[in-house]
Amino acid sequence: MLRQMLEECQKGTKGVGFNEVVLMVSNTAGTAEVYMMMDDLRFTEKEDIVTFMDPDGTHLHLNLDLVREVEFIHQMNERDLPSYSVWFKDEERETVFRIYLRKSDDDETNQPRHDLFMHLLEKYGKTVQVNG
Repeated sequence: MLRQMLEECQKGTKGVGFNEVVLMVSNTAGTAEVYMMMDDLRFTEKEDIVTFMDPDGTHLHLNLDLVREVEFIHQMNERDLPSYSVWFKDEERETVFRIYLRKSDDDETNQPRHDLFMHLLEKYGKTVQVNG
């Protein structure tokens, strides 16, 4: 199910997926943010690990076997602009990986990206439990 969800985020509808994103990994000691286009996802043969690839070689891995919950978050930020994110949580419900949609440099894709996010929120609900 996680692969399907991620591929829907990537490919979207009508040719527009999440596109411009910030991927965030954090723990109690630090945070790493990577800005990239979400157009190259690679899954291991067992589909237990996904790699988010960027053409310049930057990449992040997410161990899908450790994800127990996915939360779709749509809210207004401090500047009263819409904010969209997907949080992946472990068995303690601690966030281990986040995908944030950046405002697109191509204004024409912002509405389709909003529509995609709202479609996914409606399809999956705010919180998705993942069996492990």
